[in-house]
Amino acid sequence: MTKRSAATKTSAIVAALLTLIVTAPFSLAETLPASPLGVIVTAGNVTVGNSVAPTGTTIFAGDRVAATSVPALINLTNGSRIEMTKAAATLSRQGKTLFVQASEGLLRFNFLKGEEVQINAGRYNFTAVGKDSAHVGELGVNRNGQVVLAVNEGIFASLNTVSGERTAVFPNNPLQAIELEGQGTVTKGGKTLTDTSKFYKADELKGKCIVAGGEAYPIVSNTATVITIKGSWKLNSGTYEYKIADCTKDALIAAGASAGAASAAAAGAAAGAAAAGISTAAVVGIVAGVAAAVGVGVGVYTATKSPSSR
Repeated sequence: MTKRSAATKTSAIVAALLTLIVTAPFSLAETLPASPLGVIVTAGNVTVGNSVAPTGTTIFAGDRVAATSVPALINLTNGSRIEMTKAAATLSRQGKTLFVQASEGLLRFNFLKGEEVQINAGRYNFTAVGKDSAHVGELGVNRNGQVVLAVNEGIFASLNTVSGERTAVFPNNPLQAIELEGQGTVTKGGKTLTDTSKFYKADELKGKCIVAGGEAYPIVSNTATVITIKGSWKLNSGTYEYKIADCTKDALIAAGASAGAASAAAAGAAAGAAAAGISTAAVVGIVAGVAAAVGVGVGVYTATKSPSSR
């Protein structure tokens, strides 16, 4: 009889659990009204709804908590904890499940054994798997939909609500969804794409390339909602799905560009980088720090546990 390794057994268990988990759309209307969830225990500029919340403020189901200048620590009624840094999230319950709807910032969490949790961030739903382990980790998300989840203990089942892709997040296997995409308007012969749903930092996309309608161009600058390209759109004026990608031929083709457009954009980006004295590696490198990816001034660490999360 062939013996399976512990790693193989663990993978099989994770796969089985993922097939059993069904994640329902988050709805405040389905939650228990005015159910107390926890208490704010950190002094500072913390708001609940539109009101400033001092230490000792009770959090109820459906409350939106925002921490801008200092971290906000929330003690949940069952002993679990959430720390928010430059973050905003809505907390609620549906049956026995705690829902955390994270809209931006960094959330460090320590959910105790037995706590049923679903975290929704960007296009991802993360559901805690199993009741025999605590779920400890950090989540970073920004308003452009970039998401990073790293855990030190426990397993989360991840569902991409757009593609339907399912995977597992566990220690040493974080989820990093830092690609950028959206829907924007272009004018034929113009040099810009406008996406009013975004909140890009000024020139954060410079050095990347944009792909829309099979075309690809290096990005020379951007504002919060407007991306300016090197070249001009051949597309007819209208609204198009777009993706931001590294300026390599393979990455641009993977993002939907034609082979010819990908080659031209990659060559144009390399030429521009050389003229500016920037190395090609710097132009096409993958984002290394998750703090930069989520737009907050603190890191998400996969190897060590946050002291505030214990």
